[in-house]
Amino acid sequence: MATIEEIEMGRYSRELEDDVRHLVHKYCRIMGWEVPELDETAARRLIFEALRSSVARVESE
Repeated sequence: MATIEEIEMGRYSRELEDDVRHLVHKYCRIMGWEVPELDETAARRLIFEALRSSVARVESE
């Protein structure tokens, strides 16, 4: 049986995914300002690597 926290988090999973999409879009747009010929695939890969590192650091706090 799921805990109340797991049930509550399940309610937010879609919103969390939307937030991640927004962050990726935001940083692709910012990178595009500085890099006119931006390779979006490479940029997304780098952004996801940075997000994973950030999540790991915050999780370890």
